Amino acid sequence: MIEMVRHHLRKHKYKIAVGVPMVFLLASSLSLIRDPEEMCIVPSDNRYVEVGEQVTLEVIADADTPINVLSATIVTPPSMTIQSISREESIIDLWSDEPVASDDGKVHFSGGIIRDTGFVGRGLVLTFVVVPTEAGEAKIYFEDTTMLAHDGTGAEVTCSENPIVLSVRPESFPNPDVNGDKHVNLFDFGVVSARLFMAYNRSYDLNLDGKITIADIGVLISNISSGNRLGSLALLWGQ
Repeated sequence: MIEMVRHHLRKHKYKIAVGVPMVFLLASSLSLIRDPEEMCIVPSDNRYVEVGEQVTLEVIADADTPINVLSATIVTPPSMTIQSISREESIIDLWSDEPVASDDGKVHFSGGIIRDTGFVGRGLVLTFVVVPTEAGEAKIYFEDTTMLAHDGTGAEVTCSENPIVLSVRPESFPNPDVNGDKHVNLFDFGVVSARLFMAYNRSYDLNLDGKITIADIGVLISNISSGNRLGSLALLWGQ
């Protein structure tokens, strides 16, 4: 019986290497559900970046009910510098606190929306550019987020705060987004898994150890698991 199992594993090792992780990752993705009011940070390109690379991030407000006031503080890690901040094309019309980077890596902002209907939907609050200085995971998140309803009372709207985690690799290391679609997902997993049984190619040697092995699959998994869903006030990469 044991020999039969071994024979089966050898015979179908490619299907197992590709199929099992795909099932696991698909099941994980089904658990992501967006909240109705959120503030999020979103990257303009993708969140798999290199030390020294300029990374453009967008703060996005997402509201299902009308709002007219927004405020929050963005917190960046010590391993990152804030290079610039832009208010162009913001949904905020009047700024009570203009976004300015402090010495401790924080950006506080607050402002109002003066249109008669308030704001409903998904819109840009501000854009900022950061430069990572160290390899590893870099989390950028919100503190003290506030949204006020456009209902004549100024009632506070419950707002979720969705951060972003940048995966920062050393300079010259291959990008885990091997198919270039700006996401590390099942497709990248399938491509690298297939390379386990093919000739060496540096583009798929994600840890640069001179060979393509399960360790490179581990690099992919770590990048997938560090992803974050988007929400009402969100941090995004700029488009």
